[in-house]
Amino acid sequence: MQNLVRQELVSSARTFVVKIGTNVLADEHNGLDPARVAAIAEQVDALRSGGKRVVLVSSGSIGAGMQLLGLKERPRDLPHLQAAAATGQAHLIGIYDQAFRKHGYHAAQLLLTADDFRNRSRYLNVRNTLHTLFEYGCVPIINENDTVSVNEIAPEFPALPNPEESSVPIRQAASSPGTKFSDNDQLAAMVTNLLDAPLLIILSVIDGLYDGDPHQPDSKVISLVEQWDDGLFDCVGSSRSAGGTGGMKSKLNAIRNAVSVGENVILANGSDNNVLAKILHGEDVGTAFLARGKFMPAWKRWIGFTITPRGSYIVDNGAEQAIIKSGKSLLPIGIKEIRGSFEMGEVVSIRTPNGQEFARGLSNYNSDQARQLMGCRTDEILARSGHIPFLEAVHRDNLVLTL
Repeated sequence: MQNLVRQELVSSARTFVVKIGTNVLADEHNGLDPARVAAIAEQVDALRSGGKRVVLVSSGSIGAGMQLLGLKERPRDLPHLQAAAATGQAHLIGIYDQAFRKHGYHAAQLLLTADDFRNRSRYLNVRNTLHTLFEYGCVPIINENDTVSVNEIAPEFPALPNPEESSVPIRQAASSPGTKFSDNDQLAAMVTNLLDAPLLIILSVIDGLYDGDPHQPDSKVISLVEQWDDGLFDCVGSSRSAGGTGGMKSKLNAIRNAVSVGENVILANGSDNNVLAKILHGEDVGTAFLARGKFMPAWKRWIGFTITPRGSYIVDNGAEQAIIKSGKSLLPIGIKEIRGSFEMGEVVSIRTPNGQEFARGLSNYNSDQARQLMGCRTDEILARSGHIPFLEAVHRDNLVLTL
């Protein structure tokens, strides 16, 4: 049955970013299923015929490599995982290209690392490449460059003493230098940030977000989430699928990041060979998550939700309220503490006295300069140095609320 909300989500989207999980592509032996790839290609052709641009963020390289190398179980160490990924990626993109050629166009491979999103020039190069591929009528297929990414994710600055922050949020940990994405759900959300008027579709092997244990007969799929609430995490467990690297909590983290910057998301079952066609026609499949607020410009999405902060400004209550309620810049007088080491122009986290992040922005000072100026009024700074290069520690134009 068609749904007016779903129809609006589709009609307002110019680009579909479709994340395809490992298990969506797997056959009964956990190898790559060419028939499933062919079904995806057919659905993508329908989307393109409907006037939509399509980007695929596809897992499956390690599973495909395991099949080719005759491995019975997933390797546990990084070198063997990367060898499987390197072997399987060539096979995976070849199967995609073969399937798309039947519809008259090519698959285009983009292998990315977290550093490609951290570095502004590389970030823009990725976006420019995607737009050029659209001009040529290609279907970009994105995966993580597993052969060069490392295995561990670590924060770049000491954790704040906040008991509620027991782990580093995915959107913060993702872009640490030399690290890998925690999974392709997160990568898909970050790719979506690159594009204008996108709809993110996450395909898994579950019908959507359930209101309870999906294995229980009384549990039902939540059709629509109009307003994001972190209580949705209570609906899912911490387990993950056998072939993949993520789980439902990971998907919800990615979805939260997407809706926070004004993007709509649909979580649906990719085992249905017509799921994309159903979404295109506005049918009520999976769970739709509506954007929170207005769509954010790409520049601010990069500042607020793509790059990892290099340090933190701990501010007083007055500065917090001025930024949140009055849309003001952050002045040195409102800064109570500096955490981490950063250079001028790098992204910093702006936090309350108890360590809760509420904004991010580009710092006009490096960390040493900021420590010298924090807590000072403008006239005090002028009296001390005779000049001040910037009145603001973070200007409002380069500041994004992350609440």
